[in-house]
Amino acid sequence: MADRDLDLFVREALAAGQPRGAIAAALRDAGWAADRIDDALAAYAESDFPVPVPRPRRYGSAREAFLYIVYFALLGVVAGYAGALAFAFIEALFADELARAGWRGAPSGLRWGVAALIVGYPVFLYLGARLGAARRANPQRRASRVRAWLTYVTLIFAALALIGDLISVVYHFLSGELGARFLSKAAVVGVISGAILWHYGRDADGDAENRKAGADWPGRVLAAVTTVVVAALIVWAFTIIRAPQTARASLADEQRLRDLGVIVRLVDCHRTYEGATPADLAALDEALSARAGGAPVAPGCGARVPGDPVGAAAYDYAPLAGDAYRVCMTFQRGWPETREPADRRRRLDGSYDGTAGARYVDAPQGPGAHCFEFTAIDFEAAQPADRP
Repeated sequence: MADRDLDLFVREALAAGQPRGAIAAALRDAGWAADRIDDALAAYAESDFPVPVPRPRRYGSAREAFLYIVYFALLGVVAGYAGALAFAFIEALFADELARAGWRGAPSGLRWGVAALIVGYPVFLYLGARLGAARRANPQRRASRVRAWLTYVTLIFAALALIGDLISVVYHFLSGELGARFLSKAAVVGVISGAILWHYGRDADGDAENRKAGADWPGRVLAAVTTVVVAALIVWAFTIIRAPQTARASLADEQRLRDLGVIVRLVDCHRTYEGATPADLAALDEALSARAGGAPVAPGCGARVPGDPVGAAAYDYAPLAGDAYRVCMTFQRGWPETREPADRRRRLDGSYDGTAGARYVDAPQGPGAHCFEFTAIDFEAAQPADRP
């Protein structure tokens, strides 16, 4: 209702021939905000026509709505993942030895943050610059309802995050638990939510001086500082996560351990059905393939003998005394991050279906050829009491 009264007053004043400066002064004296006065006057073209000529009103097209929705969605992505990387940095900086054990899975988690910021942050900056330039070129775009609603929704979430952060700080202070790690994380949440409130709050309040100046210099400074911080977090994350080549080598090594479990299972199958360990992997594959083609076999006994996933070097098998044998394979990287013996202990997946013969090996800590020795079993003859 107030906006309608303002528009009606401006229209009648212009129709009466009053100059725009006098109209603006009268409205300021009446208590109207400067930005609303400017918007009301801008709704009519400066023309010599005897009747005020209205400009076309823009309340937001579908294209504009699409751009704003993507922009504010990317704001949430950037804020969330930048905060996540900052939290990870704090965990690495202040974690004790007990907490550092959880860092074995950190590389895979950090990759999501790095990927989201590398892709999302430039698009976020581009959309922000494009939408800002469009508003400066056409003042009517400032009246977009989509932009206004999304701005205030963003301010609501930022305000709730900041309030919750302050409540958490006070609670931990009263509990005597204000450690460096908690305070650092609380500062991250406070800075991110505070920056969002400050920047978009200025926009929602109608910063008339900033609009007249053309360029939003405080906003540009904030964008520059944010860019430096995001870039620093990405660079730090790259020191933790593995390079693509290293990650591929690790995946190949994991597959080799799975292949080791398959070979161990097949040797047990050969021992069970043929009464002895095979002479080599070719004989193992031939014997079990013939057996599976003519009679039912236990789970896992119908599989083919695997080969190296990248063809780096063939798996080497050699029978030893009695039912013992050795399997050797070449690893590309190993598991250098597993420093404790318990961390290196790995259970082989041999599809034993709960009968017997579960095997454990120590994962190699470095690249190169590694050999593992086992003793084949007759799993059909094993009794429950014989299970390890």
